[in-house]
Amino acid sequence: MRALLFSMLTITLLAGCGAEQDSVDKTAPNVKVRIAHLENAQSQHWTLSGTVQSRHDATLSFLISGQISERLAQAGQQVEAGDVLLRLDPRDIRQQLAAAQANVAAARAQAENAEANRDRLESLSQQGMVPAQAFEDARAQARAARQSTKAAEAALAQARSANEYGELKAPADGVLLEVSGEVGQVVTAGIAVATLAYDGRRDIEVFVPERRRADLPERARVELYGRDMDADATLREVAGSADPLSRSWRTRYSIDGASESWPLGSSATLILPVSSNSASATMQTVPVGAMVDRGEGMGVWVVDEGSVHWRAVELVRMDTEQAYIRSDLDPGTTIVALGAHLLQPDQKVEALP
Repeated sequence: MRALLFSMLTITLLAGCGAEQDSVDKTAPNVKVRIAHLENAQSQHWTLSGTVQSRHDATLSFLISGQISERLAQAGQQVEAGDVLLRLDPRDIRQQLAAAQANVAAARAQAENAEANRDRLESLSQQGMVPAQAFEDARAQARAARQSTKAAEAALAQARSANEYGELKAPADGVLLEVSGEVGQVVTAGIAVATLAYDGRRDIEVFVPERRRADLPERARVELYGRDMDADATLREVAGSADPLSRSWRTRYSIDGASESWPLGSSATLILPVSSNSASATMQTVPVGAMVDRGEGMGVWVVDEGSVHWRAVELVRMDTEQAYIRSDLDPGTTIVALGAHLLQPDQKVEALP
């Protein structure tokens, strides 16, 4: 009997505690939280660092071999078309020209002698005083002598051109990016000794990651680092293959407007809008503090009529301030931005001002 009374007393006390607890929950003050609204990420941009480059540039080299005797230009110098940049030692060139002239004179003398011999044998052959074969040989020698003369004259023309090729001249107005040729250096034909950036339009050169290659927009914005200069830019060219080391594509955007004043080689930032065809265009953004993991994957607390409801979302990526997600929530949905880890389903909340 005593045990039965003790059990009934225990049940009564527990029931009282439960009722008291329910009363506490119902009368508990609303949790104060910061709220935010779900936004589409379509207005987001991504950036690439690059450098300002000339639209056209050329690597300059001599067309003949020789030793550099004069350097008349320096890197960074503004030059005009026709300005002499480097000059080769002219002594070898002059000797080659003199040798070519002598070869022409010798070839012409041989040709004249061969033609005179052919004419003499032709007259004797008609009189039957020499075999016909001797005349045919003389005529062939005369033809060969004429061809030798033409070859010598062509070599003389090359030697005269080489006399002009002894000077390396700027092919257009521009800025010398580099001058590697030095006095006393022996160079061969085709070896680069200078690089010229032509005056005119400027490009920004960037290297696009492989995952961004298919979403390159046609239009972008470029800002010059450290200076109050910016302009629109238009996609001009993309390399045909990726760099084998970085696996990125060399890409150039043409800077619109009067871009001639943009300093070559300067650092610049290319601001590219997210393409409407990109997977990023379907993403939404929320503050990083809104993300919560309740053991069922990532989600957010949706505020509806003063209460919160947990909704699962797919986290794509995060930066220092924003989380990029995919969900079936509508843009503008009110969510808890700060204090999400303290909440429970259907809990009453109050938005802080």
